[in-house]
Amino acid sequence: MTLRPVVFHPGVEDDLASIYEHYEAFDSSLPGRFEARLDDQVERIEMFPESGAVLFEPYRRVLLKRFPYMAVYVVRNDRIDVLAVIGVRRDPESIEAAVSGRGDE
Repeated sequence: MTLRPVVFHPGVEDDLASIYEHYEAFDSSLPGRFEARLDDQVERIEMFPESGAVLFEPYRRVLLKRFPYMAVYVVRNDRIDVLAVIGVRRDPESIEAAVSGRGDE
């Protein structure tokens, strides 16, 4: 089985910096734990790209265990693009706007 590479949109770096800064204020171990959960989910979607729930076509999402965030991605022919790491509590319209803008690039 050939795995498709997982590619992170440049905006994900900003998403993660904001999340890490937020969690660092509470406990210095939280950013590392968050990153470990994200890594787990990235491995999952690399192995099973269609396993994430459809958020809205063609975008899928995986939840980060123990954190109120999701990684939003799209499966392409030659790769998997992670477009955003975003809070699950945001309203659906703002999630769709943020993700759709990144998916068009």
